[in-house]
Parts: sequence; structure tokens; C-alpha cells
Amino acid sequence: MSKPKHTRDGIVRGIDGRDQDGSLFLRLDVRNMKSNYPDQWNLFMLGLDQLQTSDQGDPYSYYGIASIHGRPYRTHLDAPGIAGKIGTTGYCPHILHSRIQTIAEHAPSNQIDRWRWAAHSFRIPYWDWSQGDRSGEVPDFFMTETIMVETPEGRRMQMWNPLYKFDFKPVPAQGFDGKASSWPASDNDWEDSRQSEFALSFRNMRRQIQDQVALAFRQTTLNGFWKAIEEVHGWVHGAIGGGYSAEQGGKGHMWPLEYSSYEPLFWLHHANVDRLFALYQTQNPTLTLQRSNVGTAGNVFVADHTEVDGNTPLLPFRISPGVFWTTNEAMNWRRFGYDYAETRNTDPAAARATVAQLFSGTARERLASGQMNGVFATQDSLLDDADDSAAAYTDWNIKAAAAPEFLPASFSVQFSLVGDFSSDKATNVGMWAVLMPGGHGEDELVGSAGEEKIMGGVSAAERTRSGTVSLTSSLLDQVESGALESLDERDVVPFLKDKLSWKVYSGDGVQLPNTFMDAFRIEVTSQTARVPSDPDEAIEYRNGTVSHIEVTAGKKGGVD
Repeated sequence: MSKPKHTRDGIVRGIDGRDQDGSLFLRLDVRNMKSNYPDQWNLFMLGLDQLQTSDQGDPYSYYGIASIHGRPYRTHLDAPGIAGKIGTTGYCPHILHSRIQTIAEHAPSNQIDRWRWAAHSFRIPYWDWSQGDRSGEVPDFFMTETIMVETPEGRRMQMWNPLYKFDFKPVPAQGFDGKASSWPASDNDWEDSRQSEFALSFRNMRRQIQDQVALAFRQTTLNGFWKAIEEVHGWVHGAIGGGYSAEQGGKGHMWPLEYSSYEPLFWLHHANVDRLFALYQTQNPTLTLQRSNVGTAGNVFVADHTEVDGNTPLLPFRISPGVFWTTNEAMNWRRFGYDYAETRNTDPAAARATVAQLFSGTARERLASGQMNGVFATQDSLLDDADDSAAAYTDWNIKAAAAPEFLPASFSVQFSLVGDFSSDKATNVGMWAVLMPGGHGEDELVGSAGEEKIMGGVSAAERTRSGTVSLTSSLLDQVESGALESLDERDVVPFLKDKLSWKVYSGDGVQLPNTFMDAFRIEVTSQTARVPSDPDEAIEYRNGTVSHIEVTAGKKGGVD
């Protein structure tokens, strides 16, 4: 959409234009745009609708642009691809603006400057899902089939909501099966979206999302940040689309990666991912993408197990005729003609303060705000206030590693605390989700062949995919309820040894047999954390990470 602008010659260029102060125009949170910038919002709705109803044969239509990401698995604008992968996978790296400018020109002469300015300053908005409860509920205008807009001609009208879903016209004959937009009750073609499930899923995930984003901002390398954000990015795909558990229904567009770019919220979701990257880069301006192996996550132009780095071409996006953008060349988002409010100040210290305020995780908020209903006043071991400049507590995480060669391309591990009795409902404490192309409906490992393969043994070296799930806020819930005495090791370790469990699901939401647990290694770790009294300062993690192997030892998928 607005980043990058894909012109008719196939060259990806930035958007021109600055405000009266010479600054780049900002991408806005979509709720802020709708509430406070109505002209931009109306142009966004009208332009997106026009883009979605364009001829699907046009490579610059909504369908044409979305098809770069996955199905129907074709090359784009004659960009090269691996012969054996064309038709089986998409590019999947992560013209609206010109349409918005055209619509603005329909304003009457006494309003033309107003609408031209709205078009000139428009940048695609983002949906900020990253701040837990502060992110609020799913916006209602994501979930309604129609929406009221004002046209530049001054006419108010109700129109189809282009954020609700994209209608294929026609449904492509190859590789598409009429998937509903969000949380269908089943994978049958006739199912409608269940927007209430989308809203509920996001509400239940908000705190885990916030804590995972906080974990990402603790990473000391750009590669580490990317991997951590990739995890939470997958959770949001699941929250929007559904499908990560077959018990909850079928799969919407957003969960199967090969369909996800046809979901209109895909673009607002990834604009927020871009925003988080921009903020991380601002606080860490010297970091670059280091060489790494893609493992089984290749695509139509990168073979599996290829070494990639910041100079690897990002096909199919051309910077000039015959030359493709690289990560290093695209690192500076400002080249594309936009900025974010949090990154307009380029001082790394200012960015660190912003991260401390917005992305320190829910445990800090609860410790600092007294939400624990006086628990800390009587539990000296829970929070040590001996140093009046900072408060210390023990931070807890689950660290998981998996051998992707033995598993479906997409899978999720859902962690919970079991009750005292078998009839008690388990308490969800987090999820590790891996969302990759080809992980839906193509899980040939699930079944006897997969079990035979994994029974041959899995080595530690084969567990190349890893993830982390924060436990601290879930443990604070247990402290508040009286089920757990404190966050101290002497209380938490036996509690988790007794209560912590997990299940593994394929990309189709089918629970995998226990045999597949041998592909995993799951452990619990802790670290001392100190919360400064200054909200602009980041939490300080001390004394190294302690592994508590006894928590998962003897459990399927636990420490050997």
C-alpha cells in the first residue's frame, strides 16, 4: 500500500511530500485517523474500496498486490523464482495512494484544497495491537459489513466496508477454496465470519501480546528482535483469522499464511510491525541484520537452508530496472516518505524512554500501580523495596526449542496451568506460534509416517527453531488469587512442576500425538529484574538467567 509505492514500471519508490515544517507525514493509528482526521479516513475507505474492486488481472489491483505474498503462487512482474518452487509458494517478505489522490480531485472547487491536502498527507494507518489493555478492544469498524463515509463531493453514503473482508470477483479457480474472512465455524465454503470470536480472541491475548512485545524489545540483536516479533505477529494472525485450534472452528483468511494478504487487516497489522521495527532501530541505530540460515522457511526465490543477510535481494521489489531492494537499503523507512510519532525524535535515548513507557510488559504496570490489592505490602519476598530507587522481583519465562524438520510447517504450543482436579478447567498462560507457508492442509508429517520419522530420534542440533513465552503476569494472577505464595524460586518451581502443561497443534489446529513432543525441548527460566522508579528507564535484568530443569523434567517435551 503506501509503503512501498509500486509504480507501473515495477520500481518501488517512496511517497513524496512533507508538512509545513518540512517533516515527513506520519502514519497514524487507525482509530486516531478515523476520530481526528476524517478526510484522510474517508479517502482511505473510498480508495481501498476502489482498489479492491479493480480487475483482478491487473498486477496493481488489490488482488494483484496481495498475491505477491502467497497464493496463487506465481511470480510477480517477471521477477525470477526457483523453477521447482514457482506454483508452490509465494515471495512472502514483508497504488493505494494514487487512487486516493484521484478521488480527492472530485471535490468541488471551494473544497479542493482541503481534500488535496488530505490526500497529500495520507499514509496508510496501523492498528496498534501491542500495548495490552491500552490497545483497547478490536475496533468496531473492523467488524461491521457496512460503513458511513463522506465523499469529496460532499455526499454522505453508506458503503461496503473494505476493512471487513475482500471479495474475490471471481474466486480464482486454482488454489482457493472460498475461505471466510474471520473465524468461520468450519472450513466449509458457505460459512460466515464470526466477528465476536475475533473480538474475544484478541481480548484474551492482549496481555500475552504486550508481554511478548516487551520480550522483543529486550533483545540485543536485530535478528533476535525480528524472531521475537515474528512470534507475536503470528499470534495476531491467529486472533484475526482463527484456526489455530480445530476445537474453535475453521480457518479465516488471516491464519493460513498463503491466504493472509487478502485479509484487509493484514496491511494494518504489518504497518504496526513496521512501526515496532522502526522504534527498535531508533533505539539501536548501529544494529544490522546478521547472516542467518532460513532453515525450512524458504520461498519462491530463496531455497530452504539458504544463508541470508542484509544484502540478500528482496524480490520482487525493484529499486531500479533489473536490481532489487535489499534489507540494508530498505532499513531506513523514511526513504519511503513517512514516519511515526514515536520515531520522529531520532535520539536513541528518547526512543529508549518511549520503549520503557510503552513496552515494559504488564508485570511492571501491575507492580508500579498497586493492582495487586495490597499483596506486596505483606509479601516482602515478592517485591524487595530495600533500594528506594528500584524494586526487584523474579521474572519467569518458558523457553522452547523445536526441530522443524519433524513438524508441520506451522504449529503452535499452548501452555496452561492444570487445576487440582481433572474436572478443573486449565488456565491458559501463553502460546508459542510458528506461522509459515505450507503449514495448512499439507501436514504430511501428521500421522503414522511422521510418528515413524520422529521415533528415529531427535538431536539437540536439530532443534533450530526457538521461542520464549513470558510467565510472570500469569504467576502474579496466581499470587493474587492465593494459589501461589510469591514469585520466589522456592514457591514457583514446585508450583510449576505440578501445574505447567502444554499441547502442540498443527497449522490446521489439530492436536498432535505425544510422539511429536520428542521434537521439542521446553524449560522454565528465571532472572532477577529491577524496576526503576523513573518510568523512562528500562527494567534492568541482573545476575544472568537461571534454568529450572526440574520443572519440565520427566514431562513429554521437557528437559531430558
